[in-house]
Amino acid sequence: MSFDQRQITDPRVMRALAHPTRIQLMELVAREGELTATAAAEALGLSPANCSFHLRQLGKYGFLDEAAHGPGRTRPWRIGSVLHSWDEVGPDAVTTAAASALTSVVLERDFDRLRDWLARQSTAEPGWSKAAFLSEALLYVTPDELEAIGEAIVDLVRPYVERVAPERRPQGSAPVQVLAAGFPIRPTATGN
Repeated sequence: MSFDQRQITDPRVMRALAHPTRIQLMELVAREGELTATAAAEALGLSPANCSFHLRQLGKYGFLDEAAHGPGRTRPWRIGSVLHSWDEVGPDAVTTAAASALTSVVLERDFDRLRDWLARQSTAEPGWSKAAFLSEALLYVTPDELEAIGEAIVDLVRPYVERVAPERRPQGSAPVQVLAAGFPIRPTATGN
């Protein structure tokens, strides 16, 4: 398993990942440690053949690795790479379109999860309700400052990423989604 930041630049790799089932499978494998297509199918309510196809595609592009084979035809998978990034604007229209599609799939999932949390927050365990946060701010910064803010957020979160490995998870931990974005907004009619 690699915890190094993987910069995705190939539009074929972006398109391979830009599938909701593949995103679900990657996370499921990360959360479980190792998983077969049959176990993934049971967890996601899909067919083993469908999960097997998507797991192989994720393996083909290095997102998953085959784990040690089990008894018989058992073929478990484990996470291959954890941290992924890509530029929204690529060197050509094909790469830009693939990046946009991947970002759309990821953001749709993230926003669905946020909406789900907000709907169930009032009934969640009090410690998690108190710890969860949602913050937004209007800032006036330069491009260099915005880049520095983004890097600082990534640096703040990075030490916890290695806990995707089950043996590194502390007692009482739970999976948490952290979403951060910083981007210029359209100016008002007066230019401010």
